[in-house]
Parts: sequence; C-alpha cells; structure tokens
Amino acid sequence: MVVCDHVEGVVSSPQGPFYGALAHGYACGAHTPVHVSRPWNALDDPVHDYTGNRESLADSWGVTTEEDWSRQVEYLLGGMNVGPEVDVVLNVRRMVLRQQGHYDLPTWQNAVRKWARWQLRKEPAEVDEMVHLAGVVTRYESRFRTDGLLPHDGIVTSVFGYDFGRAVNMARWGFGGRFCDYPTAERIVLRAGELCRQHYTSWADFSAGYALGSVIRFDEEKYGHLYAAVRGPHRLLVADRTSPWWHVPFA
Repeated sequence: MVVCDHVEGVVSSPQGPFYGALAHGYACGAHTPVHVSRPWNALDDPVHDYTGNRESLADSWGVTTEEDWSRQVEYLLGGMNVGPEVDVVLNVRRMVLRQQGHYDLPTWQNAVRKWARWQLRKEPAEVDEMVHLAGVVTRYESRFRTDGLLPHDGIVTSVFGYDFGRAVNMARWGFGGRFCDYPTAERIVLRAGELCRQHYTSWADFSAGYALGSVIRFDEEKYGHLYAAVRGPHRLLVADRTSPWWHVPFA
C-alpha cells in the first residue's frame, strides 16, 4: 500500500521569530504544524483557537484543567511520555559500538538482555520487551534509510526528541486553550530547544529521533498514515528552503 505524505509547504508567521533561541525551540516542534499547514513559529490564538484546542486536548490528552496540562508538559520535558526504555536500548547499542566498533542485531539483543537483567533488574517479561525493541528499531531504521530519514549508514541516537517536540506543541496549544500565559509558553519552548541540543547534533539527527519516537509510540510497524505523518514533514523541513532548518542553526 502506498501512503501519501500530504504536506503542502512550510507556513511561517511574519510576527514570529525567525532566528535565535526561541526560533530554534519552535523549529524543534515544527513537525506537527507543518503536517497541518500551520505556522511553525507561533503559538495558537487564545481567541480564535480556544474551543478547538480545549476539545483537542481533552480528547487526545485527557487535559481539562491547568493542572492536567502542566502535568503533561512535565512528562514531555522529562521524556516520560514515550518512555525511557527505547533510549536505554539505543544506549546499549552505542556501548557495543564503542567496545567492538561494529554490531549486528543478535549481538545488540544479547547485550540488551544482559543489561536489562543485571543493571536494571528487570522482570523477564520486561527484558523480552526491551530485546524486542531492538528488532523494532532495526526494522524502522532500515525503512528510514530507504525513505531518506537516515543516511545509508545512519542510526538513531535518542527518541527523546519526540517528547521534546511535542512539548513545544503542548505550549502552543496550552496558550491557545488559555491553560497558560505567553511567558510560560515561551519558557517551555526554550526549554524544549535546550533539551534537543543536549541529545542531538543536527536537525537531521533530531528529526530521525523524533520520527522513531513517534512511530514506536503509535505506528506499531504498520507503516501507514501515522508513519507518513512524520515522513512528510521531515522531507519538507529538510528540503524546503523556507524551512527554519535551513536558516536556524541547530547548535
């Protein structure tokens, strides 16, 4: 089955930032607004978007109060929504690469099994799930290379970028739904950008991590519309000269 990306172009707000730390933070959350043709560098309007944001946050996130919203922001900035297990698995791979200079899937899975048993004291079912994750990551990375989300020898270093990118959008929707004021939303955007710089070295590196976090969280190896929802924005943000990734340095 062929799934189309359905992404028209990068939309910017003339009033929004185009350079500096705030623009960088907004650019870390660009996948979602690009996917729906909204400005990447602006918060939602608390007048025009109030009802829609409130309904969307309630339906998709269970957020109906300011406390609910604040809790979700904390989870996202803490990398707790997609969960830390995938990054543990990716970290074990980096350890194997440092020690041996190369790896294959059985070697990686064996290292994950040992690490989960002896370092993390995981239960057998949890160990099996982490070992399974290594295979899931391997298959997605292979598809990413085919679709241009990774170079031919590239690997994903972290999936925390997915939560950090969503934190930017939680700030966008929270301001639009009047769950926070503008300075609070801006601080979240800046913090998300700082966290992305701590975990990634480039926009391409970040985007591959964001995409892997998304598909592991929702796609279940179906490679359907949820996969296309990150592939299309990635391609546009990397290739379109109007993309913030062309003029906002990642570092």
